Amino acid sequence: MSIEISQIGKQFGAFSALDNINLTIPSGELTALLGPSGSGKTTLLRIIAGLENPDRGSINFFGEDTTYKPIKDRGVGFVFQHYALFKHKTVFENVAFGLRVRPSKNRPSKSEITDKVNHLLSMVQLQSMAKRYPSELSGGQKQRVALARALAVEPKVLLLDEPFGALDAKVRQELRRWLRFLHDEIHVTSVFVTHDQEEALEVSDKIVILNKGKIEQIGTPEEVYDNPANPFVYGFLGNVNLFHARFERGIVRPNGKENKRGVEFFVRPHDVTIDFDNEDGKGLEATIATYRILGNRVRVELKTLIGSQEIEADIEKKRWNEIKAQNRERLFIHFKQAKIYDENNEWSDYVI
Repeated sequence: MSIEISQIGKQFGAFSALDNINLTIPSGELTALLGPSGSGKTTLLRIIAGLENPDRGSINFFGEDTTYKPIKDRGVGFVFQHYALFKHKTVFENVAFGLRVRPSKNRPSKSEITDKVNHLLSMVQLQSMAKRYPSELSGGQKQRVALARALAVEPKVLLLDEPFGALDAKVRQELRRWLRFLHDEIHVTSVFVTHDQEEALEVSDKIVILNKGKIEQIGTPEEVYDNPANPFVYGFLGNVNLFHARFERGIVRPNGKENKRGVEFFVRPHDVTIDFDNEDGKGLEATIATYRILGNRVRVELKTLIGSQEIEADIEKKRWNEIKAQNRERLFIHFKQAKIYDENNEWSDYVI
């Protein structure tokens, strides 16, 4: 059982928000829709929810066609970025709202509602705040109330639109871990939108990367990070160095501004090493331009002597202290791993 999205298309005037989207979201998985602004991820989420109708294509929930079904009949729970809590209701009443407004034939008894709400508040660790109002809560607490409210109606699908976007970095990190733990407890099929690569990599079972209304790659966090399907995915997921080079007798030479025909190299900063010598003859000679100390890591900006191309390295502070102690004007850059893409987006690994 799964959510089947088939040939979905959506236009806003001349702008194509979604172009022939085909996607299967497995039951019980937490799937992230990841992409830059304007990539179509929020539009796709709204179509899954029933807040937007597609221009073409179909949506099936667990074998049932829900393409044009009203949102109230889809069995979805929705969590928004800005909480959307009822300011005049307590935490308890916010969570209970969806249960209280059910038609009388489907509405639980008062005692059942009380038990369910207390159980959910316990799950989100807010039982002691049941009588408080939203104005008395922190941002992270408000978002947990919003999630408990969405889960109260026992949705078939839980949808989250940038759920942590309004929170500061520390709270975001805490709630990411908490969301993953909660999902492992309840196993509701979940889809969340984010533009935060780290968030998607840490929380999700599967990542769908969108760009300009099309899917670039679908895979586990490990798959999309270690084996990006094309240069866009490589560049979008985490920091990356891109530089143009050519091969000369098996040795890489930067092209710089000469724009000679060659290849594109993609290298993660943590795959760049800085050495004092060049015994294998394959290193790139460079000088240090700037550096920033980030806790126990140091981000070093280097510039190649040939071509003046900038390359960023992320190294341990201990190694940086060794480099600083040597005080050498010229150093050599090697790569633990680089990826080269050809015109067909076929890639290969290369070690320098």
